[in-house]
Amino acid sequence: MRPALIVIDMLNDFVHGALASPAAKEIVPNIKKLINKAKSLKIPVVYVCDAHYQGIDWELKVWGPHALAGTKGAEIIEELRPEPGDFLVRKRRYSGFFQTDLGILLRELGADTLILTGIDTSICVSHTAADAFYRGYKLVVPRDAVATFDPKDNDWAVNYIKKLYGAEIITTEELITKLDRGD
Repeated sequence: MRPALIVIDMLNDFVHGALASPAAKEIVPNIKKLINKAKSLKIPVVYVCDAHYQGIDWELKVWGPHALAGTKGAEIIEELRPEPGDFLVRKRRYSGFFQTDLGILLRELGADTLILTGIDTSICVSHTAADAFYRGYKLVVPRDAVATFDPKDNDWAVNYIKKLYGAEIITTEELITKLDRGD
């Protein structure tokens, strides 16, 4: 297994701002644990982040203004701030793969397994999972490191990703143990 840790949309607007979700705040400690473990094992950390253009991105018609490119709302939250050696991929649609360089980056990193974390499990995480599946990646989703805007939807979304894309569903602590063992 050659994993990459993917941190999806852990942005100011989704944690503290325009589309803030209390559930997003709750997963921050687990994502931080996974980032620290990834760094200790030299697993690449890739941040995949919304960066919309005011007035032209269709998602803004559905969700209203959020994560506008160049604003504080589109910045990664302080607690999970990228460090030198981490990677940042900006996106304008739900999937981290759609018209971004995520696929090229993951190929260059030699990744074959993606650990998906972040917000929203039923939207950006699941769309990224779908596109990863279509590209032949194995998927791991720590269920306590993903969240939905409506917490009652998270179990449904995690099960959807498992059923449709064969993702391994695991807890953060179970994943850390597996990574330590080299599984």
